[in-house]
Amino acid sequence: MNDYESWEIAGGVLEFCPDTHTYLFNGVMLPSVTQIIDKKFNDYADVPKDILNRAAERGTKVHKQIENYCKSGVDDGSTAVRHFKFLQNQYCFEVLDNELPVVIFMDDIPVACGRLDMTIEMDGKVGIADIKTCSALNKEKIAYQLNMYRLGLAQSYGVTADFLKIIHLREDKRKFIDMPINEEETYKLIEEYTLESEK
Repeated sequence: MNDYESWEIAGGVLEFCPDTHTYLFNGVMLPSVTQIIDKKFNDYADVPKDILNRAAERGTKVHKQIENYCKSGVDDGSTAVRHFKFLQNQYCFEVLDNELPVVIFMDDIPVACGRLDMTIEMDGKVGIADIKTCSALNKEKIAYQLNMYRLGLAQSYGVTADFLKIIHLREDKRKFIDMPINEEETYKLIEEYTLESEK
């Protein structure tokens, strides 16, 4: 049994229970960014569960390796960390925060939450980067995800992300990819999800 985590954010308390993977803000259950995105993009409906589980385990491991490197300077010699260090040197970015929890509001009402992979600083500007380990990227889906995190970062901490990036890491890949900022479309997606949930 894992203990839940909690943070004081935006004048309230966000709680996360790892066992059930549920978020509560001030005691009210909220959907995660992932849940909202997955409702619109059902990429993996036809993929066998064991393959999905293996991919999820690999992704979790890579995220942890990079988080350990960023927070503690631990280089475990893995391909993921080696690729990450290469990209960091190549593009000269500094990691500010890892696994940062955020809450997203519409008309001052909390509607979603989640944890973004990392905030980074590059050329004097702050941005959000998301680590992906899948073989093929659904860039439209990831753009929505990053834009939702961007809203959450601004609303939770008063920090505006000037850019959004994907860090794509595979055994044979290390890419640093620009993603577009689109606030209007992101609010529209949240609104659609909220209306659908109320039916």
